Amino acid sequence: MEDDIAFSDVESLSSMEEATLTSRQRLTINNIPALLAAHDVLGQASNQTDFSDHQCLIAETATHDSILDINDDLTRELALYKQCLDACIEARGLLRNEKVSFTRPTDYFAEMLKSDEHMDKIHDRMHHDAAHRKAAAEAKKQRELKKFGKQVQVAKLQERDREKRATLDRIQLLKRKRRGSGITGETTQEEDLFDVSLQEPSKDVGRGGSSRSSIGQKQRKDAKYGHGGKKRFGKSGDAVSSGDLRNYSVSRMKGKRFGVSQNRLGKTKRAKNDKM
Repeated sequence: MEDDIAFSDVESLSSMEEATLTSRQRLTINNIPALLAAHDVLGQASNQTDFSDHQCLIAETATHDSILDINDDLTRELALYKQCLDACIEARGLLRNEKVSFTRPTDYFAEMLKSDEHMDKIHDRMHHDAAHRKAAAEAKKQRELKKFGKQVQVAKLQERDREKRATLDRIQLLKRKRRGSGITGETTQEEDLFDVSLQEPSKDVGRGGSSRSSIGQKQRKDAKYGHGGKKRFGKSGDAVSSGDLRNYSVSRMKGKRFGVSQNRLGKTKRAKNDKM
C-alpha cells in the first residue's frame, strides 16, 4: 500500500502520530514455479528487444558454486558483490554499443525519495541526540573534576591537621621543659623556635610615653591655633564688646583714607598716565 510506513521510520514520528498507527506484517511466499516462469519471460524478452529497454542480465556462473558455507556472511556478500560488478561492466559495454548515455550530467537534479519535512525531523533528532551526548559527557567530566577536587581538598586538610598537631606537640614539649626538665641542650633548641625580641624604645620618649618631638609639635600648634575647646559662637558680640568703641573710626567705616584723594581720574587721563 502507498500509505505504509517502514518500521525503521517509526522512530522519527511523534508520540501522537505513533499512537494512531497499526502494525501489519507482510506475508512472503517462496513461489518457485512463478519465479522460474518470470525468469523465462525475461530471458525471452532480452533476446527480442534492446538491452536499454529491459536492462536485464543473467550471470553466467551461479553464486552457490563459489559459496562453500551459506552461513558465512562475508563470503556470501563478497560473491554477490563480484557478481554485480561483472554485470555492471557488461552493461556498460552493451549501452555503449547501442550509443545510449548512462552517466549522470553535472547539472542533474535528483528528487529525494523522502520529503523535506521528514528529513528535517531526522536532522532535528540527530542534533538532539548529539547535544544529549555532549551534555552527558560534560556532566561526567564535571563529576570527575568534582571528585578529584574533593580528594585534593581532603588531602590539604589532612596536611594542615598534621602541621597543627606537630606545632602543638612542640609547644607542649617546650612547656614541659620550662617547668623543670633537666635537658638543657634540647631546651635551648626549643626556645630558639619561639625566640621573639621586643622592639627597643626610642631615646626621645618621655615619661608619659610620647616623644619630645611630638610634644614640641603640639606646643607649636597650640600656640598657633589655640588649645581647642568650644569654637562655636567664639566671635559673637555681647554687651562688653558692643560698648567698646576704642577702635571705631568714621572715616574707616566710609572707606576714606587720610592723605589720599578720593576723586578718581577719568578714563582718558588714566590712559595718558599709563602711557607715560
